Amino acid sequence: METASLEKRKHKRYDVNDFVLAVCGTKLGQVINISEKGLAFKLMYADWESLPDNCRTSLLTKAKGFLVEELSLKLVRKEVMHTNPSGTVAAQFNTSDAIQLNNIKKFISGIS
Repeated sequence: METASLEKRKHKRYDVNDFVLAVCGTKLGQVINISEKGLAFKLMYADWESLPDNCRTSLLTKAKGFLVEELSLKLVRKEVMHTNPSGTVAAQFNTSDAIQLNNIKKFISGIS
């Protein structure tokens, strides 16, 4: 198997097919995928320069309401799409709160 095709992440990411929102400060983003250690979400019309490297977020769904509230994130990558006003943000969970992490694991087990 070629090295380039191997997954380099330590934790498997799961695509999120439900409509899950991440609220990061005053920005709303749609969660694209999630793992036990982080997530990626798409932002529309964001002011990319003012997006903080650390923020607190809440994850919510239409069906279940809040999954996790006030979850601390560390943004590790911002990919801006220059052809349209959207971009993707990758973030690591920056918490040791067992209840929050357990809620994330429960959500992942429901989509895996």
